[in-house]
Amino acid sequence: MTKQGARMAVVATAIGVMLLLVWGHSAAAQQASFPRIARGINTWMARAMDACTSNNVTVVSPGLPPGGCAQSNTVTDNTLGMNYVKLRVNRNGKIGLLGTGFTLGDSLRVRMTLRVTKADDPPSSNQRVTFADFTVDCPLAPDAFLVRPNGSVVGRTDFTTCLSPNTALGTGSNIEIMSASLVNAATGQVVASPGILK
Repeated sequence: MTKQGARMAVVATAIGVMLLLVWGHSAAAQQASFPRIARGINTWMARAMDACTSNNVTVVSPGLPPGGCAQSNTVTDNTLGMNYVKLRVNRNGKIGLLGTGFTLGDSLRVRMTLRVTKADDPPSSNQRVTFADFTVDCPLAPDAFLVRPNGSVVGRTDFTTCLSPNTALGTGSNIEIMSASLVNAATGQVVASPGILK
């Protein structure tokens, strides 16, 4: 083998190894499989409070951080009452809301930030596409879950209609619910978030 032939073989081998590394990395990054089962979420909701951004209260009780903030509901809702709320999103695309302690005339929506990965787009391509995170309100305005005379709210809506105009995202997709909250439909302020009262 000549020197030139040896150089060509080394260069070709190096290029081949680099291409394998690049293709292997790309393929590995794109091949995480969807779960076999993800039946939905079913969560209780706790009252939403404003975030504590700068401590203004000193705490001396043992087992607690040394500082915090006085409770505030300026950014979050401070007008609606609430005893309890339960949110359910099932695999059939139904959103259910059950709660009490509200006042006749209150109107509520479920707000979710979603990350959707669609399988086979275009169809039969075996390619998956993850879309930018987006936020939806359910039901879509002007509709809302209306509180009954006894202060309860019982509502259902279809998840796919909340995705309008991108309703095709509701099928053949891996849908991550990055956040969920209950909002006052009149003001858009958050009333409750998934949580516990302990």
